[in-house]
Amino acid sequence: MHDLSIVIPTRNRIDDLTLCIQSIGKQIKLTNISIELLIVDDGDIPEGLLNYYRAILAGLPNAELRYYRKTKPGVWLSRYEALGLIDGEILLTFDDDAELDDPEYIRHMLETYAMDPAIVGVGGIAKGLTSSSTGKLLGRLTCQMSSSPGRLSASTLAGSLLLWGETKDIFETDFFHGCNMSFRRSALQDMKPYPWMTSYAVADDIYMCHLASHYGKLVINPNMKITHHESPSSRDKAGRVARATAVNHYYLLNLRKAPIKNYAALLWTLTYLTVKETLKQNFNAVKGYISGILFVLNPRKNKYNEYMLD
Repeated sequence: MHDLSIVIPTRNRIDDLTLCIQSIGKQIKLTNISIELLIVDDGDIPEGLLNYYRAILAGLPNAELRYYRKTKPGVWLSRYEALGLIDGEILLTFDDDAELDDPEYIRHMLETYAMDPAIVGVGGIAKGLTSSSTGKLLGRLTCQMSSSPGRLSASTLAGSLLLWGETKDIFETDFFHGCNMSFRRSALQDMKPYPWMTSYAVADDIYMCHLASHYGKLVINPNMKITHHESPSSRDKAGRVARATAVNHYYLLNLRKAPIKNYAALLWTLTYLTVKETLKQNFNAVKGYISGILFVLNPRKNKYNEYMLD
């Protein structure tokens, strides 16, 4: 058994992954903490590089590297399958393009759990996420963010994370930023291989938070900061991401047993995003959002009702 399991889903982003693991290898004050780092791969990593990663982790007091190559792609499946492979009391997961700037990031996380046994999830903050006063107002008017940093919007979008950089104290939250989040492993026992999450796992972090919240509190610790070297979205995939935004948030509302007003808010958000991408002449995204709106409005789509039980 390990005290901490770190999981990194990845696919053919060697440079980003290497930087992420190098930053993990620089963590300090982890004496008597047993760590396993599991790479869940949808691509292919040479054995020589895996040996380099093992050498990096050898600098930590008690850490080992494990590697798992999946047969079916998808970030949600990576997160789901990882649960059956790890044994740590706490699961800490990073995007492969996350870099830990603070050498005490993991120590801050463990200390946060120790503060309150009711805490089942601790998240951190990606540097540089901000919004102007006008942007905040527009975000609230279009139901992409709430006025509280820890609350989802009426559409279940996570735009409120743009407020996190203004916080100084630990606060309770509905959601984490998927690039760096952690949970007590037992709080994720209700995860399922949702069939609509096989492609772009938009809102996968919010799904995990929703499931974990049934077992205790989720908190953000502003001292846990990373740099997120997020790659810009490819325009030729924008349509698929746009449609997934509609579909995944629709099923998230189902899971949350949301009232009809939240579905109306989602349609309003999707309509705004359609107009926004039309003005930007990003017509692949426009087609995706229109397809998503039609999906939400289609009364004959409930083929996945068996997955709606909490």
